[in-house]
Amino acid sequence: MFNPKIVIAMITAGLVAFALFMVLMAYAGDLRGGRDGRAHALSGSAVGFKGLVRLITLGGGDGELARSEESLDTENLVVAAVEPATSHDALEAFIKARANRPTLIILPKWQVVPDATHPGWVKSAGFMPDFVLSRILDEDGRYKVRQTKGTPIARGQGFMPGFQAPAPAMVQVIEGDDLTPLVTAGTGATLLAKIGDSPLYVLAEPDLLNNQAMRDPVRAKAALTLLDELNATDADGVVFDLTLNGFARQPSALKLAFERPFLPLTLALAVAALLAGLHGAFRFGPAARDQRAVAFGKSALVENSAALLRLARREHRTGEAYAELIREAAAHDSGAHLALRDAELDAYLDRLSPADRPKFTALVEDARTAEDRPRLIAAARALFQWKKDLIT
Repeated sequence: MFNPKIVIAMITAGLVAFALFMVLMAYAGDLRGGRDGRAHALSGSAVGFKGLVRLITLGGGDGELARSEESLDTENLVVAAVEPATSHDALEAFIKARANRPTLIILPKWQVVPDATHPGWVKSAGFMPDFVLSRILDEDGRYKVRQTKGTPIARGQGFMPGFQAPAPAMVQVIEGDDLTPLVTAGTGATLLAKIGDSPLYVLAEPDLLNNQAMRDPVRAKAALTLLDELNATDADGVVFDLTLNGFARQPSALKLAFERPFLPLTLALAVAALLAGLHGAFRFGPAARDQRAVAFGKSALVENSAALLRLARREHRTGEAYAELIREAAAHDSGAHLALRDAELDAYLDRLSPADRPKFTALVEDARTAEDRPRLIAAARALFQWKKDLIT
């Protein structure tokens, strides 16, 4: 038998493990890490933006990661890092969901390959082809993205006149008719621009904000300044979109059980199940063992006595004793008065006998006068049946 404490500990551990398994199964997609070397807010590679998110958080700001369209419904600046695999239709749907609120689109610049020696790191494989970037922004070719040499310092224009940041030797610039330059690295080299009249911005040079830039304190400070300039006046944080990068939260029935408004119901059912288990455990207690009808010593005595009777051929002499046992049992079961004895009790039992059946005294006489085993068995069966009919 196991120690009860060990059994309780095993059951508790099993229940906790099952609950954790269900939670992990519900949120497995949301818990995926960003160690894939891509350009998104979860990535710690050179082209990712995890460093910018951490910088905002460590500075006391609110750097939120958006995994659903509901999270994009905010007045705060939303930063979306598109990738080569991002379709123009997906980007259009994202911009439409923002509905003329501050939004920054960051274009990719580098083609990269995984670094086999460092998981999550990447190596440069050259610049991104111009046509890939132009296709993401507009399928009609209204915008052109290219790489060119720029000035060492990127400077702000428009409502960002005081902005400055170190610029890479080869900068990626964007050109188009309805673009308003906000950050440039020389004549015609627009790194950051506003599209149309809405607060929609496109950053062609990701090296101003990615993890590479966070290595330089000056560029890191300039990155925070850039986001502050683009954000709404009453904003309380920056939101980094992950839906365009394939990290959107997928709805599921299992996940609903752990979220509002169904979380209280889940907890109530769990508590009810726990209480039911405790009730059952304390109600029934340990398993009861069947008791032997005859103890080991008495059983051996009875068997030996029966064997002696058989050897002596005196089995039929036990009929009177058996009749006495039936008399006492019938008197008890029928509720006979305790004062009734012998003939009075026999007369009482005779009155209880059915009219079409032999009387009790006649059956007792048959058992007492039985001369062999077959007659004794027949008389005993008749007495037993009489008592059975009396009870029923």
